[in-house]
Amino acid sequence: MTARYDLAKIKLGKLMTDPDAEGIILDVIPDLKASPTYLVARTLTASAALKLAEAQIGAEKASELRRRVEALEALEA
Repeated sequence: MTARYDLAKIKLGKLMTDPDAEGIILDVIPDLKASPTYLVARTLTASAALKLAEAQIGAEKASELRRRVEALEALEA
C-alpha cells in the first residue's frame, strides 16, 4: 500500500485537496495559491515542487514543511 503522504509520488495538486496537508503547506507558504507558478507546481510531485520552492522559501522552511506533512502519516497509523 502506498503511503498517503509520499511526497515523491503524490502531486502537489492532489496533496492540496487534503485539508490537513493543505493547512500545513499554507502555514509555511501562505501565498502559494496566489503565486503564478502554482498552476504549474501543482502538476509536479510534491517533492519536486518543494525543491523548486526551496529557492524562494529557504532550506529550513522546506525541511519543516516536508517533516510536518510526512508526520501526518504517523497520525493515521
